[in-house]
Amino acid sequence: MLRNKTSFRCFLMSWLLWGASQLLAQPPQEELEKRYQEEQRAELDAYFDKLLDASYPQRAQAWKRDFSGVDAYERSVAPWRARFADYLGGLPYQAPEREIRVEQVLETASHTAYRVWIPAFDKVDVYGVLLVPDRTKYPGRRPAILAMHGMEGTPELVCGLVEKTDYHNRFGLQAVEKGYVVFAPVMMNGAKKRDWLDRKAIMVGQRMQGLEQFKMIRAVDFLSTHPDVASDRIGVFGISWGGRTAMYAAALDRRLAACVVSGHFMESTQKMTKPSPFYTAYIEVDYNYPFFSRQATEFADADICSLICPRVLHIEQGRQDKVAYWKMAQEEFRIVQSWYEKLGFADQATFEIFEGGHYVAGLEAFAVLDKWLKPVR
Repeated sequence: MLRNKTSFRCFLMSWLLWGASQLLAQPPQEELEKRYQEEQRAELDAYFDKLLDASYPQRAQAWKRDFSGVDAYERSVAPWRARFADYLGGLPYQAPEREIRVEQVLETASHTAYRVWIPAFDKVDVYGVLLVPDRTKYPGRRPAILAMHGMEGTPELVCGLVEKTDYHNRFGLQAVEKGYVVFAPVMMNGAKKRDWLDRKAIMVGQRMQGLEQFKMIRAVDFLSTHPDVASDRIGVFGISWGGRTAMYAAALDRRLAACVVSGHFMESTQKMTKPSPFYTAYIEVDYNYPFFSRQATEFADADICSLICPRVLHIEQGRQDKVAYWKMAQEEFRIVQSWYEKLGFADQATFEIFEGGHYVAGLEAFAVLDKWLKPVR
């Protein structure tokens, strides 16, 4: 009996010691919480990566482009233009019955500069700077450029109304000195300001990008009716987010005969979601305005450019630019180029790599615009 009790005590003590050792071997509760959260995050991250990988063939199958002729092609992509407008937040805006306001700023030997306020919708205006070349040197109706600044930029920087110069390289001023009428509209030019407004827009079923695209349509309305402008020879040229807005404007508005995108054409799924030493991925930054529903499954940059095709398209990209990686941009452009080739317009889609960073180079861009927008003399 005594032996049995002793054995039981030994068994109980051993069991308790084993149990205690197991409890001591368990990590603290805080570590378990982090581990299980990280497991969930990793599972979901892998799930979304799988869907993003599947978006490439999904997008290719969704678009049914008809390359049998230009008219057939236009009919095949027309429904996607309306879908693209919806994707950007819709265009539920109507121009009000208000007068355009114009104030002359200065007059030089090469041009006259004006500040312009174009009624957009409700009490919202499109503010911008208008440059008109000297009429004695450039008589008659002139080709025009809608000149789009980038983040932290302004119409005044684009048009050379301030002494400061930056990555815009005063490309609007360069354009007017080459004989173009230029209108440089203002856009929300800071990520925090843009996100603030975009979050409010989302609350009422809109997006800031769609709103600003409508403002660009109103800017084209203004240029196309301006007495100094040849309405069939209007182009759009933008840098950085202005380059993206320029690309979107040409995709939505067929009145734009030519488009130059500087520093913001890319393989967008990777740019948005895949961190890299070669570029800054948007998923790593603190703002949300660049993200759109169905971005991966329907509207890569090549697809957006297919809404511009076969009108003139030029992409300029710096080899040291960390906004868009030149190799990715080049590969994406090859897709676009193949569509232009199928329609017989290979010379109207061009891609330029320059040795530099994130700025307007204009090395080939103005030659492209001159070729297609200026009249034969």
